[in-house]
Amino acid sequence: MRRSLNRLLLSAAFALPMLASTAAFAGDIKFGQEMLDVDDKGNLTADAKKKTVTELDNVPGEDMWLAFTWVKVDNGAEGPLYVEFFQDINGEQHLVWRYEESNYDGSKYVSMEIELEGRLGFNKDRTYAVRVLQVNAKGKDIVMAKSKISLIKSGKEPPPDEDDDDDKGDDKGADEQDDIDTFGDDEEPPPETPSEAPPPVEPKKKGCSIDGDGFGGFNGALVLFGIAGGLLYRRRR
Repeated sequence: MRRSLNRLLLSAAFALPMLASTAAFAGDIKFGQEMLDVDDKGNLTADAKKKTVTELDNVPGEDMWLAFTWVKVDNGAEGPLYVEFFQDINGEQHLVWRYEESNYDGSKYVSMEIELEGRLGFNKDRTYAVRVLQVNAKGKDIVMAKSKISLIKSGKEPPPDEDDDDDKGDDKGADEQDDIDTFGDDEEPPPETPSEAPPPVEPKKKGCSIDGDGFGGFNGALVLFGIAGGLLYRRRR
């Protein structure tokens, strides 16, 4: 009996830590490239479960990753909740960054938007171990969930800025106006309409002119003097 009892106690001694360990990691961590939808209780919807990822692409044009994080927490207590990211270096886990959710109210489900910036030590083509924990009254870390996430950079271009589009529209309008102005400058101005009609021109009569203004006509007075001189000359002879 004693031997059987000792065996049971020994088996229980090994089983208790395993049970405690299992209970400690009963939570779950999921990541999304965008905010994951939840139901009224805070649990992931069926559609959100399909959108969970194991790789996060960077914010286009920036050295940063947005980790939309959903966590199932078992036996959580009101107080700060921490999300830690570790990197494996030469076979050892080194803490890269620790995010604090200070407004955690002890709910079973919690959603967070966490920025993983390059200046904090995050980089592309690396996988990070993640764990969610709380610190008890004795200062000991109580791990509630574990997972992993990889970071990539696909090279997506940032979306065009709306202000730039407005500026381009203004420039286009200005160019069109310039074209209109230039087209107007190239056109010849219409002929000016005289304010008064010119006086009517009388048709010239055929024959000799009797006025002395023209060089092509004969002066009438000179003709008469010529005839009179010829008569006198004949009488004297």
